[in-house]
Amino acid sequence: MSKHLYLASGQHGIIVWVILLLLMGLGGLVFSASLHYSRQSAMQKTLASLALAQQALLAYANQPLGTTQCDMNCPRPGDLPCPDRNNDGEAESSCSASSRLGRLPWKTLGIGDLRDGSGERLWYAVSERYKNNPRLLPLNMDTPGTWSVTSTEGMTWDASQGNGVVAVIIAPMQPLLRVDGWQQQRNDAGVTVAKHYLDSDGLSDNANPLENSASGFVMAAPSGQFNDVVWPVTATMMHRQMQQQVLAELKRVIRCTASPCPALPAAAAVTDDSCLGSQSLNGGQCLPASVAGLGRLPLDVSAHWPLAEQHMLDGDARHHWFQQNGWREQVFYQPSPTQVLLVMAGEKLPGQWRETAIHKSALTAYLEAATLQALQVPDINALTISSNDSLERLGLP
Repeated sequence: MSKHLYLASGQHGIIVWVILLLLMGLGGLVFSASLHYSRQSAMQKTLASLALAQQALLAYANQPLGTTQCDMNCPRPGDLPCPDRNNDGEAESSCSASSRLGRLPWKTLGIGDLRDGSGERLWYAVSERYKNNPRLLPLNMDTPGTWSVTSTEGMTWDASQGNGVVAVIIAPMQPLLRVDGWQQQRNDAGVTVAKHYLDSDGLSDNANPLENSASGFVMAAPSGQFNDVVWPVTATMMHRQMQQQVLAELKRVIRCTASPCPALPAAAAVTDDSCLGSQSLNGGQCLPASVAGLGRLPLDVSAHWPLAEQHMLDGDARHHWFQQNGWREQVFYQPSPTQVLLVMAGEKLPGQWRETAIHKSALTAYLEAATLQALQVPDINALTISSNDSLERLGLP
C-alpha cells in the first residue's frame, strides 16, 4: 500500500469517527431537548391543574346561599370543603385538627380527576377558620388564614403574624428519597400516608405542617430531595370573593319590587356600638339614626326591610349567616328616596385597626379616602392608599 493510500484510509477512518461523535452529540442534544420538553410539559400540566383547583375552591366558597332558615351552622361566604382523606374524591363530612390535610376532593368540587404532570392526584389543606364543618364563627373580611407558607425565594405567609393562607394545594410529583431518609412509595398500602407524597426541605415538612404557627408548608426549588409544587390560596383572594357575594346577597334582599317602594330605614350611626359583634340583636339595639347619613345596616324594628320575616337583616343570629359572622360591622349603607348606596369594606389594611369598639366606631377603620370622597364623606384621617372597598348603587322604583 502506498503512503498516499494509507493516509487516505486513515483520513477516512477519522472522518467516520468524527461523524459518529457528531451523531452521538446530536443524539445527546436531542435527548436533552426531549427531556427538557418533557419536564416543561409536565410542569405546564401541573400548573394548569393547580390553577383549576384554586378556581374550583373559590367557586365552592361562592355558592348560592338561598333563603332557607338554618340552625347555628349556616352555609356562608368563604366556606371550603374538608379534604378527601381516603382517596375517593369526596370531601369528608368534617375535619378536626388532625384531618385538615388530605387530597383535593375533586368530586365534591364538581371537577374532573385532576392530576399533576407526573400523574398524581393533588393534595389539599384547609384552614380551620374556613372549613365548612364544624364551622368556627365568625368568618368575615377580618378572618385570617391559619396556614403558613414559607418560600425559599423570599415570599412568606406567616399565620403566627396574622398573615396565613386559607388553603394550600400541592402537586406531589414523582416519588423520591426525602431529606429525612424516607423513601416514598406510591402503592395501595401507603395511599393515605402523606410522607409518601409530600416533601420536606428542613424549614418545614409538607407532610406534617403545624397550623397557626410559622411552621406550615414550604415552597422550594426542585431538587433530588424536594419536588412538591405548592400553591397557596391566600386570604386576599378569598376575601375578594366574599366581598362580592355579600354585596350580591344584600342587593337581593334590599331590592324592592313594589311601587311605590316603602321608605327604607335610615342607617344606624357608626358610633352605635350595639351594632357590633355576631350575637343576636334585640329591640333597642342598632336602631336607625335620627339624622340621615352613611352608617351601618340597622335593626329595623318597624319591619321596613323587604321580606322582613326571618330576613337576613333581622339581627337574629340563630338562623342567619349574616348576623352569625359579624357582617354588620363591615357593611355600610346610605338610603335615599331614589337609590341605596351599599359599601362593602375590604380587608383591613396596614394603618387600620378593628380590634376594639372604639376602633370600630370610626369609618376610617374600614373605608379608605377614595371611598369616602366618592360618598362625599371626606375624613382627614382616612388612608390615602389604593382602596379595596366595593360600592354598589341600587336604584329604587
